[in-house]
Amino acid sequence: MTANRTASTNPLGQFTPDDLELLVVVAGQAALSYETARLMQAFMEKQKQDNEMQIAKSIQRALLPANPPGVAGYSFFATYDAAQAVGGDYYDFFVLPEGKIAVSFGDVAGKGVPGALIMSRMSSCVQSTLRQVRDVEQAMLAINAHMCDSAVEGRFVTYILSFVDTVNHVVQLSNAGHMAPIIRKADGTIKRFDEEDLVGPPIGVVEDYPYEVETYQLDPGDIVVAVTDGVDEAMNATGELYGGERTVEFIRTGPPRADALAEALLADVRRHAGGRPQNDDITIMAFGRNQP
Repeated sequence: MTANRTASTNPLGQFTPDDLELLVVVAGQAALSYETARLMQAFMEKQKQDNEMQIAKSIQRALLPANPPGVAGYSFFATYDAAQAVGGDYYDFFVLPEGKIAVSFGDVAGKGVPGALIMSRMSSCVQSTLRQVRDVEQAMLAINAHMCDSAVEGRFVTYILSFVDTVNHVVQLSNAGHMAPIIRKADGTIKRFDEEDLVGPPIGVVEDYPYEVETYQLDPGDIVVAVTDGVDEAMNATGELYGGERTVEFIRTGPPRADALAEALLADVRRHAGGRPQNDDITIMAFGRNQP
């Protein structure tokens, strides 16, 4: 009885089933080695990207102020929590002459690396402008002109610029397309800066737009709070948003100092999300006049 043999391309011989089995084993080992090498290369590339993102995160954090200004009788505070390694939210404080503090706050359209790049440009633009300009309206014109000159299609910044006069207790504020800041009075009354007449288009959209300025007298206990839309849009496991009404109600009943109120609001937003990943960057800024 002749053994079953499989023809080979070699005219001098034939492959046996054992030869084919050995070939399959060798081919499998080769394929496994190739796949392992491919996965290792992908892993190393991912590690390199992660390291670069961590560097970018550190650089972006360095663009934000290390500490809020310390002014007797006032509290200034801001907190920033990016949805990804880097993000498009922005804030800054600048100490100006004659007891004034400039408060700069914005949200770039988009998040991640594209948002972070626009955010870094906005940060540089505001810093250079406020070194020279001491008027809110003129500063808004200059910032908008600079960002329009280098505008990227579909990328704009909703932005608020405030000058806080800590001597005369007056706030001057201009708004470029952002949600109106909320004012919490000492008695819990809620007010908003004028949304209909004051709010202009976002920065980087309309050249030479004449942004208006609103003035508000700060009484003892008054707190001004600004948030980005990551607060309202924070979602829990059932898909429920934190929402604007909940934000206003928490501010109305929250702690009486600006720094404590901002920290408590962030904690409540995180509690609502219950560990669900952020949909957007979350930034909260608050400043106010302390009660005696």
